[in-house]
Amino acid sequence: MRKQLTDQQVEVFRERLLRAAEKLFAKHGVAGVSMRQIAQALGYSQTAAYRYFANKDEILVAMRAAALDRFCGHLEAAFDPVRDARKNARAVGQAFLDFALKHPDTYRLIFFTENLEEAIAPQFPGTMTRFRATMTTYVQALVDAGHIEGDVRTLGETFFSAAHGIVMMHMSGLLRTVRERDELHLASMRLIASGAGMSNAPRADSPKPVRIVNARAVSRKT
Repeated sequence: MRKQLTDQQVEVFRERLLRAAEKLFAKHGVAGVSMRQIAQALGYSQTAAYRYFANKDEILVAMRAAALDRFCGHLEAAFDPVRDARKNARAVGQAFLDFALKHPDTYRLIFFTENLEEAIAPQFPGTMTRFRATMTTYVQALVDAGHIEGDVRTLGETFFSAAHGIVMMHMSGLLRTVRERDELHLASMRLIASGAGMSNAPRADSPKPVRIVNARAVSRKT
């Protein structure tokens, strides 16, 4: 008789399976990986994998949700509620860029596959709620402190969209260095914040404004 697994054992195995699947998908693409390959990567039979997931699509959804949770955790760790709102905004923005740079396969898995919310929300609503919060928590702090004004969700999605676009440019080689990526990100965030009412007046604790014109040329010379 097959031994009944505890809930903890099931969770541990599912986590191992998802990590193995993520590596295989990154290497071969979703279409190039089978349930048998995923099970074999763990040293199990295909039948064993079906005990935990009905099919590959179910694995993909769970895997994206787990990856999105890791992404959210990385951004949340950068936010300190007792810190100045502007410093928090910079820290969260840098954490966004750092995650994409350090975990490019995971980033692609989350955002380069279609229908993120449609796929994840029905089974993992808490994950999507958490993700939405990472886009608005630091923005709400900026609004509450009087640095910017506007609809928090719209502003959060605008900042996120700009950062995501810059990450994609870097991944595709249109921004060839990390410095180019970071300079464009900083300039973009300042332009959005300025449009939302943030003063452009220099502060003692702020870096010098980034010059948008010829920024890439300056990077290549240094």
